[in-house]
Amino acid sequence: MGQMECYPKLRQRGVVTIPEEVRDGLDLEEGDQLKLIVEKLD
Repeated sequence: MGQMECYPKLRQRGVVTIPEEVRDGLDLEEGDQLKLIVEKLD
């Protein structure tokens, strides 16, 4: 799987929205599992 940086917005607790272009770039489909490494930016 490719690697791509993106800066999604956190809407509510536990929900992250991944932009369409990132889903397309990584060939993701609904139900796919992702490993997210979270780093809070200042």
